[in-house]
Amino acid sequence: MPRAPQQPSNRTSSNPLMTLSSHPNVLKRNQASRAISVDAKRPCSTCLRSHAHAVSHAPPGVTMPPQPECTFDDVAEVNTHVPEGPKNRYERLENRINELEMLLRQKENAANNSNNSSLYYSENRSSSHPIDSPSSHYPQHNDSDGTSSTSHFSHSPPQHASTTPLSVGDTTISSVGSDIMWPNWPPGLPGPELLRHLVEVFFMFHPHANRLFHAPTFMNSLSLPPSHHKFPSAPVLHAICAIGSLYTAAVTSPPLPNYDEVSPDEIFLEKYRIKQNRPDSFAEQQAKLAKETAERLNALGEDLFQVLQANIILTWFYWSHGRWVDIFLSSAHSMRLAVPLGLNMCPPFHSITKSERPPSILPPARTVIEDETRRNSFWLAYATERQHGCGNGWALSLDNQDVSQLLPLRGDQFLQGTLVQPIDRQWAQSRDLLLVHPENQTDSFILYIKGTILISQVKAFNLRFRSKHFAGDPSVATVYSDDPLSSDEPVDPRGSAAFIELDHIVSSFRASFPSHLRNPINDNVVDNHLYTTCLIPHVATVVLHDPHAEVRQSGCISALKILTAARAILDLIYSVWSTSYDITLLDSFCSFCWFVAGRVLVRFLQAALDANSIDQVSTLRAEIDFVHSAIAKVGQRIPLAHRFAKMLDDLIVKHCGSAPRIPVQITFPRPLEPHVLHTLFEESAQSDNNISLHESLHEPGSFLSLA
Repeated sequence: MPRAPQQPSNRTSSNPLMTLSSHPNVLKRNQASRAISVDAKRPCSTCLRSHAHAVSHAPPGVTMPPQPECTFDDVAEVNTHVPEGPKNRYERLENRINELEMLLRQKENAANNSNNSSLYYSENRSSSHPIDSPSSHYPQHNDSDGTSSTSHFSHSPPQHASTTPLSVGDTTISSVGSDIMWPNWPPGLPGPELLRHLVEVFFMFHPHANRLFHAPTFMNSLSLPPSHHKFPSAPVLHAICAIGSLYTAAVTSPPLPNYDEVSPDEIFLEKYRIKQNRPDSFAEQQAKLAKETAERLNALGEDLFQVLQANIILTWFYWSHGRWVDIFLSSAHSMRLAVPLGLNMCPPFHSITKSERPPSILPPARTVIEDETRRNSFWLAYATERQHGCGNGWALSLDNQDVSQLLPLRGDQFLQGTLVQPIDRQWAQSRDLLLVHPENQTDSFILYIKGTILISQVKAFNLRFRSKHFAGDPSVATVYSDDPLSSDEPVDPRGSAAFIELDHIVSSFRASFPSHLRNPINDNVVDNHLYTTCLIPHVATVVLHDPHAEVRQSGCISALKILTAARAILDLIYSVWSTSYDITLLDSFCSFCWFVAGRVLVRFLQAALDANSIDQVSTLRAEIDFVHSAIAKVGQRIPLAHRFAKMLDDLIVKHCGSAPRIPVQITFPRPLEPHVLHTLFEESAQSDNNISLHESLHEPGSFLSLA
């Protein structure tokens, strides 16, 4: 009978015996297990009967072959096959399980999305507070990298009544809905479903989550069993659970502090927490577990890179809750840990000193994504420490001169794992780094990092000016005083070359952006990173000029600059306020920037009150009240902003005599012409009032005196 057509051979060996013996399904003559009887003749009896039947029943006009073509015992060419080992079979089974889980989860999410038209989340700081109308407080997530998520999440995990047992190898696990509860689930972590919910809201709403981690890779690793070496480290998951509490009512968060009992400028806020007779919230428990597990792994030298990532998230948690001591220590630890991990520099910029220790105790990155994730993590640790350090006069944990690292990739390149050669990228030490932005290697996050470098340079200048001037450093030599010991008068740095250059960079920074990145708000969509970046040069102007601003002096250029900067920040507040964007989702640094603007305006309001300039008093008061209302709005979710609102409230009462009010309608944009200062203080310039407002923002004991 006719042979069945054979598939082409892909064998790599020409030895037919090797092919025959390597295929488990090939049987030799007389060894076939068949349901019919065969003999060892050729043609066999079975083929003879089949041929006879075919001839007798052939359709008219069809010619049959005279003899049957026997196919018994013909060995078809087959592919050589190396049997899978137990490990490969286990991994293949494990991957299949993950695929099935994902399909189930997608099906469940689709069902949930059809039944839920809105996203529920916690508007207040405790789950005991009522949840506001979701239609008016929908947390909008605008991702500058074009990777925004569209998933909706319920404020509490859905409950499932059925459980399905599943076996993997010798391990029996139970599946609740679409999630698997493993027998070795890490202690202290919430169940798989709640954990995934917290991870998802973290990636959806936190502005830096998709840069600290490669989201697709992380979500896939979360589906692995906890014993798998790619499963996320415990401190990372605990830290994500802690900060994820900001965006959901499914878990509890610490209540807002009572600033009637404690000063909002208090550094050691935790000593008041000890006096409170309440249990730790879910968020506080997870933060403590994250710290404890990170310290253990740090001592053992295990998962050190994930320990760094956990510390960065913990710093964000402390920063959002205004826990100054924890922020300072945690951010410093992240920066110092980055050094032995070799993340502050990149080859070839390593030390020329010969040492038994390698530049990095981490093994080399295996993929582009892994390498860029490490780089992003360093820059996020750097950004957090520099931004927090902007509010104090203390030394930083790592000198800028010790940072020789490439800038991050664009977000789309990071997501796709695109390799971009160093020659096509900028370094931290590149010439004109802050004023030159190649369009093919610039996005809002890269500008965000550059802005942080800028504000770090401003802080370093203020911090080191006196010591450099005393040492005779020519870069800080000023035309106003050549001998640092010749007079009791403070040295004015504004005539130094270093100050002039830095002031030029600060004032030119935003104007140097590529044209498509100059506006952080387009069509009601807010680019979180770019919005924060646009605030940074104005804050840098205040930090640089505030120590030298005499607001009562009509011709003081520094006074004009800080007023101009404060009103530029005010314009940016109004811009985001006028959109439907949920401002509680902005970067935590934004609240500090707004507070800086409010403090500057309070200085000028006090001067206007002393000068009895009624029109200017009315304008400045409306501006201050608007800034206060915006900070207070963010403070409904973020305790840090709640603290800043109270601090601004106290500052207004102290210097202006009355509490903030509901803001009246004010005109935007604000006038920024130099004559505003002259008009404001032309009367007070002739008075004998020698009160200086310089000291009002630098009172002894104030933690948030500008560096």
